Amino acid sequence: MKRVGMLCVVIAATLTIACGGSDNGAPSSPTSPSPTSNPSQPAPSNGGLTAPSNLRIVTIAGTQVTLAWDSTGAPEYLILVGTSQSSSNALSTNTTQTTYTWTVSPGSYYARVQSKNGTATSGSSNEVSFTITQ
Repeated sequence: MKRVGMLCVVIAATLTIACGGSDNGAPSSPTSPSPTSNPSQPAPSNGGLTAPSNLRIVTIAGTQVTLAWDSTGAPEYLILVGTSQSSSNALSTNTTQTTYTWTVSPGSYYARVQSKNGTATSGSSNEVSFTITQ
């Protein structure tokens, strides 16, 4: 490596190659790469997705329930409905919309929604509960 002036090169924010001393035109000996004090952090496992907010029941008409939530800009949403809190034993389906209508058997249910992009999902929205009596 030939040194030209005082030069420090940072490669991918994880390695630093430093040159020091005076510039006399003579080749300098190479320096070993060394880790920086701030190594890059791994990407979040949820792909940086934001959990949907404001999940609400829009209508219950007979055995049909319509859910709606505020958009996060995600390409898809995962709807999870269960017969107990935080479960998904009744429904687990994807949609590209911010509303979902479902025909459901009588019973009590808990619903939540997650943003989805490929296999990555966000945390869950607020959970809402509803009961179908017919």
